[in-house]
Amino acid sequence: MKAIFRWVVALGVTGLLAGYLGPIILNPDANQGPLLGIFISGPAGAIAGLLLGAFARVLPWSPATERRVLIASCAVLALGTLWYSLPGPRTRGVLLEASVTGCTLPDALEDAALANWDTRLAKVTWAAPRTGWKDDAKHLFAHPDGVVLDLAVKARRAAREQRKPWNRGRITIEPEAGAGDVSRVFVRYAGASCRDYLPGPTTLYYETTIDPRPGPWPPDDLPGLLGLVEAAPPPSDYLAGASSSG
Repeated sequence: MKAIFRWVVALGVTGLLAGYLGPIILNPDANQGPLLGIFISGPAGAIAGLLLGAFARVLPWSPATERRVLIASCAVLALGTLWYSLPGPRTRGVLLEASVTGCTLPDALEDAALANWDTRLAKVTWAAPRTGWKDDAKHLFAHPDGVVLDLAVKARRAAREQRKPWNRGRITIEPEAGAGDVSRVFVRYAGASCRDYLPGPTTLYYETTIDPRPGPWPPDDLPGLLGLVEAAPPPSDYLAGASSSG
C-alpha cells in the first residue's frame, strides 16, 4: 500500500501543479484558470496513480524500473496537461463573400430605431438611460458617417488569431457556416453616400467582432443604435489568406 500511495501522490501532485500553474502561465486569459488542476488534472492524476500503482505491484519490476516508469508517467501527465493549457485561436472577425443587394441611408431608419429604443428602455426599470441620449442620437442620424448595406452572403470565413508560443499573432482564414443568408451591416464612409455601393459584382467585407465590454446605454454610435454589426473593407493580408484557403 505504501508503494501504491507513492504513485497516487506523485501523479496527483504532478497533475495538480501542471493544471494549476499551466493556465496561469500559458493562458492567463482563460476562464478556467487554476481550476483545471484542482478539479480535473489533479484528481485524474491521483486516479491514474492508483491504477498504475496497483498494476505495478503485479509486474516483476525492479525498484529502478518502477522509478523510471513513475517518472515517465509524471512527465507524460505534465506535458499533456500543459498542452491542454495552451491557448486556442481567437476569432478576430469574419470575412463575408457577398454581393450588395441594397443600400440605405441611416436617416431612413431613424424613426424605427428610436421607437425600438423607447420600447426597450420602458422595459428596463433597474437602470436609467444616459442623459441626452435621444438628442445625441438625432444628431448622429442627421450627420451620418456611414451607410446601411444589405448583403447576399455566398460564403463566410473566420479570421482567427493563433495564440500558441510558436505561432502567436498569425492570422488564419477558416471556413465558417452561414453562407446563403442575407445580412445587414453598417459601413462607415465619409460623406455617407450609397453611390459607391450599388448592386454589383460579388465583393468581400470584413465583419468586425463586437467588444463584449459594456458601453453607453443606449449606444452612442449609429451601429449600436441600429443594432447592426460594423463592417469595413478587409485588410490585404486577410484577403490573401481567404484566397489561399479556397
